[in-house]
Order: sequence, then structure tokens, then C-alpha cells
Amino acid sequence: MAKPQIGVHLPHGVPGIDGATILTWARNAEAAGFSSIGVAERLVYANADAVVTLAAAAAVTTRIRLLANIFISSLRAPAVFAKEVATLSLFAPGRLTVGIAPGARPQDYEAVGVPWAGRGKRVTESLEALLALAEPDDFPHSLGPQPDPSIEYLVGGTSKGALERMIRFGHGYIGGGVKPEFVGYGVMAAKGAWAGAGKPGEPRIVAGTWFASDERLAEANAWRDTYLEQGGPPEFVRAPIAAGREGVREMVDAYAAAGATEVVLFGCVADPAELDWLADTMADHLS
Repeated sequence: MAKPQIGVHLPHGVPGIDGATILTWARNAEAAGFSSIGVAERLVYANADAVVTLAAAAAVTTRIRLLANIFISSLRAPAVFAKEVATLSLFAPGRLTVGIAPGARPQDYEAVGVPWAGRGKRVTESLEALLALAEPDDFPHSLGPQPDPSIEYLVGGTSKGALERMIRFGHGYIGGGVKPEFVGYGVMAAKGAWAGAGKPGEPRIVAGTWFASDERLAEANAWRDTYLEQGGPPEFVRAPIAAGREGVREMVDAYAAAGATEVVLFGCVADPAELDWLADTMADHLS
């Protein structure tokens, strides 16, 4: 079994976070050799905005990949989302991965007055609007700017609509916070749809869960319980926090066995020492 790449989420929604700490995580993750730095979008929560956070991380890094895990594009008008992502891609040419899905929290939709029904269709419309920017009708008086052509698109979900979006627009499948065995079901669905559509090669697979050192596990569990109070993966599919050195390594191996080519670990505390601990734990996987 090949070693997967190891990415890490920026802790942009944990207690005590500030801009300087987020940027320290971004710089240190690049220096340590992680494959990506990620963010997870939700609206009704005291987290830093996902698009702005990735833009800030892009400004202080030069090599590491930026990962949206995920953007809930259906919370805003397709044209607004398209312009946001196209602009973000200007600051990180060749290193932006856009994971996209409808999200799992109705209160996010209520907050912006967008119907919960039809959210999958709005994701499709968002991708259509974004890809349309590559060939503007009336440049420079079109939506613009033109997005970086190397943006990678990963689609979350295994519904018929999600798989159709992956085949039409995407480069692979993304799943976060779900047990490895359930990621495995998603991988089978994604690969089956990919092969059935006659697409070359295989889809890229990104999966992951939360992590904590033994010393910070109680703090991490307390925060995650709060984070998941208003939704997220259902309890029976929800991955636990990968705890301690052996726990993290075992979880990474389980995701790799399920088919993940990149495993992204989500920080649960703001302290950059936790990132240093993870880098030491996964040193044999980092470049």
C-alpha cells in the first residue's frame, strides 16, 4: 500500500484563534512538508471565513497546496462564488484544490435566505458559472477574472447528483469526518462512476478526520462536541478524533487502505505546537 500524502487543516474555527496563529500554521505546515493546508466552510459558527482564510494563507506560502474541504457554494449566488474562487486562484496559481458540496446544516441556508431544497442543483450552477469564466463572452466586461486553469475540483457526496457532478466537472472525490469504512463506500461509488463514464485513470481521493496529541485530547474532544452540536456527519458514520501517535498513524493507514491518496488531519486546538507534534508523528510521510 502506497503512503498517502498528508495534509492539515488550519484551525480557523477553534477557540482562541486569531489571524497571526492561522498564518503561523500555514507557514509552518509548508516548512514541514505537508501536502496541503485546508479549511472547512460553515456559516452559522464563530469560525473565520473559509475563502478569506485561504487567501491569507496563499499570501504567506509559495509551494503548499490550498484545499477547500469543502466550500458550500450553494450558500451564495453562482456568479458570486465563481468570482471568489477565480480571484483566489490568482493568488495561488497551480496549487488550489476546490472541494465542493451542499453542506449538511440547514441553519446555514436559513441565515442567508437560501432554500434548503434544490441545494444540489445550486452546486451544479456554481460550477457551471466558475468554468464559464475560462472563456468569457465579453472580456473585459464579463464576470471575470479568468480562473487559473489548473484548479483541481473534488466533489463531496455519493448521491446520483454528486457523482454526476464529479464526472462532469471534477477530478475526484472528497470526504471529511467520516469513518474509513464509509469513505471506502464513497471510493467504490466514485471509482465505479468514473470507470462507467469512460474517464481515464482514476479519481483522486481525499479523506480525513480530526487529530489530537494525548496531552490535548480532552480539550480537542470538548471543542469537537461543540462544533458538531448543530450537525455534521451522522453519529454512526462519524470518525473519531485520531488520538496520540499510534492513533494518528493507524487512522492514516485505515484511510489509505480505503483508497485515499491524501489524508487531511483537522487541528482541534490553536496552539502551533500541536502542528509540530503532528509533523513529527508523520515525518516519514512528509516531503
